[in-house]
Amino acid sequence: MAVGYAVDAERCLGCGSCAILAPEVFAVVRRVRLVRQPVTAPEATACAAAALVCPTQAIAAEPRDGGA
Repeated sequence: MAVGYAVDAERCLGCGSCAILAPEVFAVVRRVRLVRQPVTAPEATACAAAALVCPTQAIAAEPRDGGA
């Protein structure tokens, strides 16, 4: 099962650690926003790391349907 990520903008402090770890996926303009879901294994790993280091736990992993 694939994993997707969701961001709780209300919890975000805008520290930017997620955008540093996974710039292809996260962007910070005042608050974090999800640019797109990870596509490659390295992007998924970077997203998991970003979720772990988020000081407010604003990034959550969610199961994603594979479309089938």
